[in-house]
Amino acid sequence: MAQSKGIVRNLISLVLLGGTALGLYNVYSDNTEVKTQAERVACAGRECTSSFLRESRSPIAQSFTLQTKLVEKGKVDRSASVDVECKREFVLVGDYRCTARGALP
Repeated sequence: MAQSKGIVRNLISLVLLGGTALGLYNVYSDNTEVKTQAERVACAGRECTSSFLRESRSPIAQSFTLQTKLVEKGKVDRSASVDVECKREFVLVGDYRCTARGALP
């Protein structure tokens, strides 16, 4: 009985240490691909220029505020501030999926 409690305790410790390692990786790893995906989502798949105004990272998600500018020939430039949030498919693992609020009209 005491031996099984030790095994369970060790297993729980390993799971918690693994979760901590994944969280640290999500916060401190290179996020170039996530930023590129956030720019695409902010421009809604159209050709536009963007610059990052704010960036926030946590173990569960990354959020950005981008200033976007849509330039079309013969038309007035349109710009908007777009908030983009990127989350992993599962809490700490999986590919990032980005969604935008306030995209260009």
